[in-house]
Amino acid sequence: MNMSQNQNEGFIQPRIIRGQVDSLSLFEITDYELEILEQGTPNSLYLNFAVFFISMAVSFLTSLMTIEISDIRIFIIFTLLTIVGFSIGVILLILWYRGRTKISNVIDKIKARVPSLTSIPPVLNDEQRIENQNQS
Repeated sequence: MNMSQNQNEGFIQPRIIRGQVDSLSLFEITDYELEILEQGTPNSLYLNFAVFFISMAVSFLTSLMTIEISDIRIFIIFTLLTIVGFSIGVILLILWYRGRTKISNVIDKIKARVPSLTSIPPVLNDEQRIENQNQS
């Protein structure tokens, strides 16, 4: 009995069902591109925090505009929270906007290396090849 029979003894091999694919595109990427894709982006966090800070600033601005605040300390706190909220929110929106294109640019660059499917002639099966040869 050889070693491969010993290893397979007692194990049932799974039944493999394969659906044929008519074409397969392989994309080669550089180490740098792989690192960018692995890191991902914190864009969703930037957007979530931007929405939070802008919402907070709008709430405090609405409070400042609609009610009369007699205590100067509370007025200053509300004003500072409004200014800080809008400032941080806008900065995070800018970071989100600038960062959202980084990964999509890398992906577009990788996809551009493979010609489009319309420029590649279709793969013919044996019957179609025989028909084309007979017609020629």
